[in-house]
Amino acid sequence: MAVWHSIIAFISFCALSSTTYIINDYADRNIDKLNPEKANRPIASGAVGPIEALTLVLLLTAVGFGTAIVLPLPFLYTALGYFALSQIYTAWLKHETFADILAISINFVIRAVAGAFAIPVNVSPWLIAGIFFLALFLTLGKRRSELMLLKDKAFAQRPALAGYSPDVVSRLSALATTALVISYTLYVFFGEHKWLYVTLPIALYCIFRYETIISSGSKISRHPERVFTDARMVIAMIIWVGLTLAVLY
Repeated sequence: MAVWHSIIAFISFCALSSTTYIINDYADRNIDKLNPEKANRPIASGAVGPIEALTLVLLLTAVGFGTAIVLPLPFLYTALGYFALSQIYTAWLKHETFADILAISINFVIRAVAGAFAIPVNVSPWLIAGIFFLALFLTLGKRRSELMLLKDKAFAQRPALAGYSPDVVSRLSALATTALVISYTLYVFFGEHKWLYVTLPIALYCIFRYETIISSGSKISRHPERVFTDARMVIAMIIWVGLTLAVLY
């Protein structure tokens, strides 16, 4: 039953996430045309028109909430919260310095908590802290990289960047990195799974390696899904997953 619920939850949030990205891309279609990395997006390039976008939004929203209603009510409420916060982000929060990165980080936490509600299992405070600071670390890395890429055009591309000077972003990034390292360290030493602390060195390597990627201005920091193109990160993540599974099972 837990596996089946996990699959349904995965489908639900894939659909809802896709919906929010389509809405956000449509809202940003004009400024995305000015960005060298976003100009080729389907909506910005004109490959997907308003009618097609609206059709996809309606279809995916129906799939997202249609699957969510068969799961426990807390999951449905979490899905509604995720969708609502995403729309508030698109309409307002993404234009507000600091509020934008916090909203994104909170939405990643909501995704994780929704998965716990779907099974259902208790929501660990370590899960909330770890996901939040990891998302904050990645989001700030993206902001730093955008400032490096766009330079004086940054504000035109993303109004919230007006409040992110290189110095401010660097300090916030250092704070997020420190919080992420501390939260993971406390988890592996004081969590319920013994011996998980053996994963700490490789986890730190992943964090430090990604920090180097951010500092270099690599596309990976603006598109975290491309992290799998970095061989060292891939090897490190495989080792981390292997050690974690060995400890847990």
